[in-house]
Amino acid sequence: MSAATVVVLVLGLLAGAGIVWGIVALVRRQQYISSLRERGWTFVNTPAFDSIARLGNPPFGIGFNRRPDDQITGRTGSGRLFQVIEYKSDHWSGWVGMVTLSRRLPELWITGGTTQPRFGVEATAVQAPPQLGPGWQVGVLDPAFASEALTPQVCERLTALAAGQPGVNLSIDADQLVVLDPPRKDPELLAPWLDQLATVADAIDAAPLDRWIIPEPPQRLTFYHHPEWHWVGEDDSLLSLPPVTKSGHGHGTSEVIRGRDGNGPPFVAFTHEWKTTRTETYTDSEGRTQTRTVTENHSEAILGFQLPLVMPWLEVSRKGWGRGISFESEAFNEKFAVSAQDMKFAYDVIHPRQMEYLMANPPTPFRMADGWVWFSPGQHSHLVIAHCSAFLNGFLTRIPRFVYRNLGLPEHPYPALDPAPAPGA
Repeated sequence: MSAATVVVLVLGLLAGAGIVWGIVALVRRQQYISSLRERGWTFVNTPAFDSIARLGNPPFGIGFNRRPDDQITGRTGSGRLFQVIEYKSDHWSGWVGMVTLSRRLPELWITGGTTQPRFGVEATAVQAPPQLGPGWQVGVLDPAFASEALTPQVCERLTALAAGQPGVNLSIDADQLVVLDPPRKDPELLAPWLDQLATVADAIDAAPLDRWIIPEPPQRLTFYHHPEWHWVGEDDSLLSLPPVTKSGHGHGTSEVIRGRDGNGPPFVAFTHEWKTTRTETYTDSEGRTQTRTVTENHSEAILGFQLPLVMPWLEVSRKGWGRGISFESEAFNEKFAVSAQDMKFAYDVIHPRQMEYLMANPPTPFRMADGWVWFSPGQHSHLVIAHCSAFLNGFLTRIPRFVYRNLGLPEHPYPALDPAPAPGA
């Protein structure tokens, strides 16, 4: 038997084994789905985004790529609505189980055992109630809510839930009590686990928490701790904005986000995609000169904040080979390069307190031009937008009031964010 024949036989056996394993996996999946439906539960292979739209806390509410997958829904033994769903995003993937609460409540984070806090959570760590015992971590925005929500009955139910699994990673997300990594593979284990989780929800519902009820948010894709951000998707009218590359062809936008943070300026952020085509010559295998057309795909992240007035052009970047305006702080001059259309404007804006702020919070390079502040983010991401927004709010509040007045505004447009009077205000 030749070597070639042996290779063909081996490949054939491997292909056959793959087909067999594929059939076995399909049969097992169908048996699993049937066992779920026998319990009166519903299984959806490709759920719509609505299945997770009301969830806004990590692992939800972060990033642009959010994909729900296999979904199980139904009622627990006590009649409480539940959902178990596979979820994938830029920052996390796995299974999540949840039951519905009777009220929409502020976020509360509870982890027990060796479980680590979730990525992206912004909360204050507080002392866990003694009834939970050692090894528990609690995070919350308002410590008073944690003290009222974690009643002895809730702690008792949490301890019982933890007894059935090595670690608990639980949170309140509005009207959902959410837990990571439910035992979803075996319905015989999942059903009692959901019933146990429902008892935690029962204890939370029994607690006097009506004063903490939060309002219903708009029905749209939400962003964690950024309630005024909203998803647009595509808006090719943005291609006319100044920073967008105009050369090439096939221009388009994707993942368009609009919004603002507090009293800060509104922003638009998106990915710009386009193509370039060129003709190149090459020598073929027979030594003949040929030509071919090569098309390349390009993309860039665009992030701009619209100001309430037009300011003179000013650019702040990290120190490179070029020379910027010289300021009185050598440490600042060594770290930053500032260019400006109007030298006086630059000195008015980049005053000593502003330099201290820039040194303590090094920003992504940015420039003011034609009523906008344009950043050079390098990537289009939720976290980058949030960082630039927070930085810019602090930067704008530190611009003295007289600068805004000289440009035609009677008052400082961002006074509520200004922690102290700026020089010359």
